[in-house]
Amino acid sequence: MTTPPGRNRFLLLATAGLGLEALAAVVFAVLEAAAISPVRVVLGIGVTLIMLGYGLLLVVVARGVLRARRWSRGLAVVTQLILLLLGYSFRQPPTTWVGLVMGLLALAVLVGLLAPSSTRDFLAEDPPVDRAP
Repeated sequence: MTTPPGRNRFLLLATAGLGLEALAAVVFAVLEAAAISPVRVVLGIGVTLIMLGYGLLLVVVARGVLRARRWSRGLAVVTQLILLLLGYSFRQPPTTWVGLVMGLLALAVLVGLLAPSSTRDFLAEDPPVDRAP
């Protein structure tokens, strides 16, 4: 698989992982909204709004990572560290596979964010996406 000129494979990996996490958050929000019952209306609406907001935040961070914006790297790294801990908390059956997928995805995004070529792009004065061809 080849990457477009000026694109860093590791940043593309991190962006794709963040996009998957954003999609998962939005899907969870939709499922939660569909499961709201009269007994737990406030909780259901609260969880739905939080997960929608989280999904939107991840989309914004993914866009920043794709463009090698410095501000996005810290947010993305912190999010992945939290997801690693959350994945670890799912290690017991029957949610073992959820924790494993969450942990592996978080590790893949961290590798993409912390690779030396990604660090160069984040520290560059003129990010690669904004350079004229």
